[in-house]
Amino acid sequence: MSLSVIISGLSISLIFGLSFLFTKNALDYVHPYTFLTYRFFVATIAVMVLSLLRIIKLSKKPYWRLWRVVIFQPVLYFTFETNGLRFTTSSEAGMLIAIIPIVVMLLSPALLKERVRWYQYLFGLMSFFGVSLIIGFSQFSFQGLLGKLLILGAVFSAALYNISSRKFSSEFKPEEITFFMMITGFVFFLFLSLVFGQFKLALQVPVIISALYLGIFSSVVAFFLVNFMLSRVSPTISSLFANLTTVVSVVAGNLIRRESIRTMQVIGMCLIIMALTANSYLRSSETSKK
Repeated sequence: MSLSVIISGLSISLIFGLSFLFTKNALDYVHPYTFLTYRFFVATIAVMVLSLLRIIKLSKKPYWRLWRVVIFQPVLYFTFETNGLRFTTSSEAGMLIAIIPIVVMLLSPALLKERVRWYQYLFGLMSFFGVSLIIGFSQFSFQGLLGKLLILGAVFSAALYNISSRKFSSEFKPEEITFFMMITGFVFFLFLSLVFGQFKLALQVPVIISALYLGIFSSVVAFFLVNFMLSRVSPTISSLFANLTTVVSVVAGNLIRRESIRTMQVIGMCLIIMALTANSYLRSSETSKK
């Protein structure tokens, strides 16, 4: 992996790791679909401003071909995740989201005809075990079954998004995929919020701050970096960075919410970092020999 890919992966983990804090704050004031409408409205405006300033260039292309991408992300993923967080704890959701790299590895050989090395399976499982230590099995319960099933829906949506986006990376630039995702998310969730009678104007400070953070950073910046990574490396490798999101969530909880960090959580974070480092080294060594 190049330095730009590694920096992108770390940045994505930081942004997504903090997103749960902002989402939880906003959902105290507005319905899920209403907040998602705000989030993707801000994201769409941000992309348009970047385009007008010529920081990014959006070419005339058949964007409708990206329908398989936007169905998985943002439509299905955020529908499952946001509703799932209403019925389950963030710890349980974080543990289930950590399965994404494993699901990607299982699906990639069949859908992308990619060869997955033995060590990628090993480090994927190693990362998942690290996340399990961070979350703590004692916090996992059978309550909120609906929430867990919804989060699992988000897991498979994210995995299929990674694979679908990879397929179109040679035809569309990262900013073009990101733009179409944002405007589709805004239109779709605005429609849902109106259909369910949930849409309302909310001017509470936590809602505005959360919409700005998630709309600009989590939606535009992070997804641009995700699409950039998928244009450089396979989804099997890029998805390993998803586990670092849990690390960021734990650290943020300790610093912002004054939550304690146990020894087992520190061991879990070390396992994740070791897995990422070892996978990067072996993959680079394998590539250099060709």
